Amino acid sequence: MAEKPEKDTHEFMVTAVEPARDDKLDGVALTLVDARGGRVRLHMHADIAEVMRERISAALSKTMGP
Repeated sequence: MAEKPEKDTHEFMVTAVEPARDDKLDGVALTLVDARGGRVRLHMHADIAEVMRERISAALSKTMGP
């Protein structure tokens, strides 16, 4: 039997990443852009941004090798 997709899960294929322009933030903000021009603004505290950086780095290491 096929798995049911979770209703809170969305596929968003990122084609661009831009710094979000928001002086009031205490942390990191990025705007992610998809192939259709849809935009998602992502706000993170610095500690979560660091975790994301580490996970992206690990994923890149797996796909690109040493």
